[in-house]
Amino acid sequence: MDAFLDRIEATLRGQDNLTAKDVRDVRFSRPLIGRRGYDETEVDAFLSRVEQQLSGPVRSMPQVRSWKDLRQLRIPPAAAGQRGYRTAQVDRMLEEIGVALDGMLGATSEEVMKARFSYALLSGQGYDTSFIDELLPMLANELRRRGR
Repeated sequence: MDAFLDRIEATLRGQDNLTAKDVRDVRFSRPLIGRRGYDETEVDAFLSRVEQQLSGPVRSMPQVRSWKDLRQLRIPPAAAGQRGYRTAQVDRMLEEIGVALDGMLGATSEEVMKARFSYALLSGQGYDTSFIDELLPMLANELRRRGR
């Protein structure tokens, strides 16, 4: 695992040629019983972000200035081999943000930045984690701009 992380770093610095496919196809062995290892969910989420980074820009984040804009946003589902964030938890937070964007009581920028979501139980379920991880800071900045 650590050697692969070194290759990712080298690639991002232009010193290696790791591809998005290499990241998608990598497999790690489980630690021996009684030994500590990396959290599989965190590793999967991290590798998903790296794969997207190496794939180049795949989307641009739309401007969200109101609850209506937020409701019209199409949040991509988790990829087939990834566990996404639980949709009910994310939807609840987005509703709080939308209410605040429309000037009513709702989530503050600080609450948005502290938000953490559980992962879906199965691969291919939930919302794409990298999209949500990119969306929330943007929404927090909009709330902060409005003094929330």
